[in-house]
Amino acid sequence: MRKKEPVQGDTPLRRSTRLQPEKVEEQIPKELQGPSDFLQPRESIRAHRKAGAPTEDPSLAGPPSSVLPAAEPETQKGSGRRALEKGTPFPPFVRLRRLAVPQEEEPSPPQKREKELQRANVEQEVETEQPPQWRVPEPLWPSSIKARPAMQESAARLQSSGANRESMQPVRARINSKPAARTLKETGASRSPAEQTGRKSTKRFRPLLALCILLFLPIVGFASWFVWKHGSPLPFLGLMGYVPWQLSSFPRLWRATEECSSQCSVMLVESIPDILNYGPGAPHHLSTYQAWMNLLAGANNSVEIAAFYFTLRDSDIHRDDPSSQQGKEVFESLLALPSQGVKLNIAVNSPEMSESDTEELSRQGANVWKVDMKRLTGGIVHTKLWVVDGKHVYVGSANMDWRALTQVKELGAVLHNCSCLARDLLRIFATYRILGREGASLPAAWPSSLAAESSLDHPLKLQLDGIGAEVYISSSPPALSTQGRTADLTAIVSTIEDAQDFVYISVMDYEPQCVFCDPKSYWPVIDDALRTAACTRRVKVRLLISCWQHSSGAMFIFLESLNILSRRPLECPIEVRLFAFPVDEDLPPIPYTHVNHNKYMVTDRLAYIGTSNWSEDYFTRTAGVGLIVNQSQAADGDSGPTLRQQLENVFYRDWDSSYTVPLKEHWQCSRRN
Repeated sequence: MRKKEPVQGDTPLRRSTRLQPEKVEEQIPKELQGPSDFLQPRESIRAHRKAGAPTEDPSLAGPPSSVLPAAEPETQKGSGRRALEKGTPFPPFVRLRRLAVPQEEEPSPPQKREKELQRANVEQEVETEQPPQWRVPEPLWPSSIKARPAMQESAARLQSSGANRESMQPVRARINSKPAARTLKETGASRSPAEQTGRKSTKRFRPLLALCILLFLPIVGFASWFVWKHGSPLPFLGLMGYVPWQLSSFPRLWRATEECSSQCSVMLVESIPDILNYGPGAPHHLSTYQAWMNLLAGANNSVEIAAFYFTLRDSDIHRDDPSSQQGKEVFESLLALPSQGVKLNIAVNSPEMSESDTEELSRQGANVWKVDMKRLTGGIVHTKLWVVDGKHVYVGSANMDWRALTQVKELGAVLHNCSCLARDLLRIFATYRILGREGASLPAAWPSSLAAESSLDHPLKLQLDGIGAEVYISSSPPALSTQGRTADLTAIVSTIEDAQDFVYISVMDYEPQCVFCDPKSYWPVIDDALRTAACTRRVKVRLLISCWQHSSGAMFIFLESLNILSRRPLECPIEVRLFAFPVDEDLPPIPYTHVNHNKYMVTDRLAYIGTSNWSEDYFTRTAGVGLIVNQSQAADGDSGPTLRQQLENVFYRDWDSSYTVPLKEHWQCSRRN
């Protein structure tokens, strides 16, 4: 406390100086002298009383002497502690109240006057109360904090040991002059305005914090679902330059998709040139031209086509040919789709032999993606697939060429109302779209959103024409195969290994080597599978290979090495024949016509329809797909032949026709390149 400056012309007053004990006894009557533990009046108050302060004031009058007990000499030390321990009534004490002092007696600097006025005046009162119970104010922190037990332990030590007189007096004064801490806590008067404002802000902040947590949990849940469903996001981020960022590009937790209907149907479609005549009793199927026109006529939303090239008009031969009319009609139907509100998406190999068709379609609103597979993998896009409205599918050997409708023998399959199979093919088509953008490159890993929905280990279980079937899609090359996709080569080898009775194969080219490599290299994967099936498991193997002017001479040597295994003493059931078109000198020469372009295989259990020729290049570098159908569990009483049975009948028709020639006569139908 700052010492007051003396007032000139008067005796200086000492406000905070305590009197010696002996002087206190002289100035205070004995009946008012209590234990030494009480606060003593300051000298300034005694001086004021001597100056003539009225003693009639009831606030300054002491209690009757009969109430005050006589002070005993032995209670000079520790009397307060013994009183508390024994539970005896606490003697009266003196409360000091600050009196109003004239300004001339106690001048104070102006800058500190406000602080002095804010303090409560002290006056002397004698009160007879019960002994104060020593209570430590409860802390404001939660009871879970470890510091609270320590606080309580400290308070217990204070009660048991007691403090000395100098340390106890301020505590007693504070306890008797202020309400209990618990009372203040209940009323809130002990908190400063800043503390009260802070607690109110905390209460207002709690609902906001809870709302943030509720919003954060769905985000964490969505992120966890995305990682679980789509794997690492790094491959997806690597495709940011290729994928068109639209709202539909983001993954959705739900998808309104049509399940595969029980009315899902499948049919074989063929292109049979007029020069071939099988007779009325031979199997006939819907033409490829009619199947394509039906698909386009029923299109309502979208048409996706992946092809090697587009030459549906005869502009590539620079003359009009009557057999090109069917191709022109297909082109006109494709050209009209955008104006009818149907999206037309095309993926084609680049560079094309002729770009007139795709450029015209692009000008009319079609989306065309040109995939430079030679730069990406060293191969080509040899895929031939259609997806219409996300539920109708075509897979087969026919190119988007007018010759494929009238001048080349083709075979494929059309499936109607099979949305689950169509979705799987659209994922393959999506890889072509990604690689068809300018400057595209192969990603280190494809996003799991393009993962296969069917595979050799997990085929789709469908009802094809009311007959149970297991179906899956294979693809090539491995660089374009997404997660879970069965490689086309694996599908072929596994189909051969699954056969128990026979394996019938009809492909244009069969060469167990890398045809377009420099230098060429031997590749015996399929060849070994056929030799093992025939010579080890005694499965009947028949190969029907095309023979035309573009056939490779090396192919016939490889075929002879297989065919010779049927001789004694091995007598492996392997037989090879060639399919050759008859020669007609009256027909005008048209390039790349009159060839059996089929690419299928049928066994006693499975049917395989592909888009690739059988050499290493087509499975390691070139893009292609395969459709594998298993209907081996079909009941005997089911109506109609299965797809496998239809394919087997087609093979027998061609194998026994007049258009097959023995392998040793290959020189009659071929010329070396």
